[in-house]
Amino acid sequence: MENAKNQIAFKGTADGLVIIIPGEMETKEILEQVALKVKAAEKFFRGAKLKVMYRGRKLTEEEEEMLVQMMVVNSGVSIESIRFDPEQPQPEREKPSKLSGMPIRKIFFKEIEEGPCKFIKGTVRGGTRILYEGNVVVLGDANPGSEIVASGNVVIMGTIRGMVHAGADGNRNAIVAALRLCPTQLRIADLITRCPETYEEDTFLPEIASIKDGVIYVEPLGK
Repeated sequence: MENAKNQIAFKGTADGLVIIIPGEMETKEILEQVALKVKAAEKFFRGAKLKVMYRGRKLTEEEEEMLVQMMVVNSGVSIESIRFDPEQPQPEREKPSKLSGMPIRKIFFKEIEEGPCKFIKGTVRGGTRILYEGNVVVLGDANPGSEIVASGNVVIMGTIRGMVHAGADGNRNAIVAALRLCPTQLRIADLITRCPETYEEDTFLPEIASIKDGVIYVEPLGK
């Protein structure tokens, strides 16, 4: 088995995607590994507009163009920009702890009950796109025009009025929960629905959306 140090690593952030490239990796291998990663997560990337930042090995302008083209061809993602970040990753903090003994995870996790989680404090404003490979918890509202795309669960401690997509890597066990659930579009894995806007402005009815028998159901939280 190849050492994890010789593997490309992806990190999803609120601003886009960070690619960590081992310093001694050849161009051909870089392109091959990136192609495999984005192709495996095509449903997650397709249609997304990303800003890409990479660390580790510095690429030439031609290599950057090849990298962008490889991602577009294999996933349908739209790359708005790509730039090199001279800041080095922190290997000591990324090493598995003796307590967990867990290896470095792959780009997407399959278990919904646990995994990486992103906390967002405050309102997600219109025009903001959150893209994260894990669970997303928002301590506030998600306004119209906002988009939240997560490979895990999405929990909003407020009102969802934008677009939300849980289980974006195809996991139908993912859920969406909110104090007021009235998104413009709600997606779980490959299924899409839209919730009727029937709530009183001052009424909160915590609800949860999940897939049952191949259909997205929305029901009061706790039932």
